[in-house]
Amino acid sequence: MPGVFHRRDRMIVRENNDGKTVLIPQHAHAAISGEIARHWRKDDPDSPVQRPETIMAIDQHDRAWIPLDELPQRKPDGNGFYSFIDYPLTDKLRAYQQGIMEVREQSRYAAVLCSRHYCSFFSDDTDDEQIKAFLNREYGLQQADMQTLTSAEKATLDIDQKMLSFCDDVSLYLCMNQPGVSKKDEVSWFRDGFREQFSFADKIIGEWVSSDEVRLTPSPLEDTVRVAIPQVIVDGDEFREVKLWVTVT
Repeated sequence: MPGVFHRRDRMIVRENNDGKTVLIPQHAHAAISGEIARHWRKDDPDSPVQRPETIMAIDQHDRAWIPLDELPQRKPDGNGFYSFIDYPLTDKLRAYQQGIMEVREQSRYAAVLCSRHYCSFFSDDTDDEQIKAFLNREYGLQQADMQTLTSAEKATLDIDQKMLSFCDDVSLYLCMNQPGVSKKDEVSWFRDGFREQFSFADKIIGEWVSSDEVRLTPSPLEDTVRVAIPQVIVDGDEFREVKLWVTVT
């Protein structure tokens, strides 16, 4: 049967074939994104391999959820875990801002990338005053940080934002799907391929070829990448930590 998936701001959550809940911390998912970026093919003129601050942004883009993921919280009625739909917006936006500020302490360039990534989640036409305030604040900080960037850095911002988005999507593909799932039963988000285009491909398509191997076609990777996906299996009131190793080619 198709995997049941919900992306939650406290965790990435899905159900396995046994009907048990699988929790994957957001920051762990981001670290997998970073591994994809570190192994990018060298013949791509847009490869981020020689841009360490780009790698940092990709690797750290979900660090806002580190403290929130330490203790998954159920809804007051006991019916599952909080989802991004009903998680309080005020706390969610505060977490975004805190995560961006922590990245900014290390790199203004990486902070601009992370800020742009979070801002892309919302429409500029929103009527929500909290979202408007968040966007206005981030746009202002982005403009201020842009003044500190070199011409070369400014020239790669759009490229690197696309790179962050793609690596984020690939990691989500690994985390969202039941390992070894058939193409027709994949989560619909990426079933028809990833949205980003590159010099070597108009579309990259992922496929689980076994329970521990994913193939990307055409591959954006210089070499095979083996990543660990930390998981917490929830069975009633019991939480069991396991690690799933996946090879990406």
